Amino acid sequence: MIRVAPIAGHEWDAAAAILTGANPHEPLTGEEYRRQMREQQDWGHGWAVFVAHAGGEVAGVAGYHQNPGAFHPHRYGLDLAVAPHAQGRGVGAALWETLAADLRARNAESARLLAREDHPVAPGFLTRRGFTGGKRYFMSTLHVPDFDPAPYAALEARVQARGVRIRTLTELRAAGTPDLVGRLHALMSDVRQDVPRSEPATPLTRQVFEDGVLGDPGLLPDAYLIAEFGGDWVGQTACFRSDASPDLLTGLTGVTRPWRGQGVATALKLAAIRAARTVGATTIRTDNASDNAPMLAINDRLGFVRDPASVSYVIRFG
Repeated sequence: MIRVAPIAGHEWDAAAAILTGANPHEPLTGEEYRRQMREQQDWGHGWAVFVAHAGGEVAGVAGYHQNPGAFHPHRYGLDLAVAPHAQGRGVGAALWETLAADLRARNAESARLLAREDHPVAPGFLTRRGFTGGKRYFMSTLHVPDFDPAPYAALEARVQARGVRIRTLTELRAAGTPDLVGRLHALMSDVRQDVPRSEPATPLTRQVFEDGVLGDPGLLPDAYLIAEFGGDWVGQTACFRSDASPDLLTGLTGVTRPWRGQGVATALKLAAIRAARTVGATTIRTDNASDNAPMLAINDRLGFVRDPASVSYVIRFG
């Protein structure tokens, strides 16, 4: 018998382990998962997490949340995963039934879920329930010990000769940079405007930035990098690390419009690779929409290897 219920306080670790097993390139611990949902609540966003019990154990997890960077009061992002040993027993169907009923009760307009296009079950499962596939995304991986920086020495020298300096968040804090948080927030708000996404971008509030970026326990201040020119900040990248994995995950890499195409993004990526070596990370992961040609080209040149694409599936309630 399968029983679906809201997640209990002692079940976050089990739920996170199932999600990590289904999405190993986006690992998280139970505490990290709980924190993400607590932030949703703090921001006034809708969320819920359900677990499926079968045979006296947690066999699957499903949840919904609202995206603060593409916020709409009636649109949600979804997670849904079933433990390998429990697959093929109706656990996913039971979770979706509960999730869909809860979303309809909230007057949801639509909901989205990412699924690998090569997954043996997910595309069919979602299509049969009314989801349609849309934008594709690539997770790409760099094995840091194999990276040779020598071919990029001339590019870095050229960027530096133009007066661009790469600074870390650690440096900026130590220097007592005036209005540091405000400037970091303004830079991220600027460079994220043109990032391709499945839903239209909305402004990232100061609270979301402080809680979700600067306040993330996994943020590495020595790998939060700012490109500076003449006192202006013209680009950024940032790396995070989950307690569930030694790998580094790349947050937003972006450059202001006047500085694009001039090597700044590549210089930031190179500095991030050096930071990864400093903290002993052997792997850096990053994800990009399939139509983000400039960033994909940079990653490809640096030696990031793409996984099979994930598809953004959407269901519309009516």
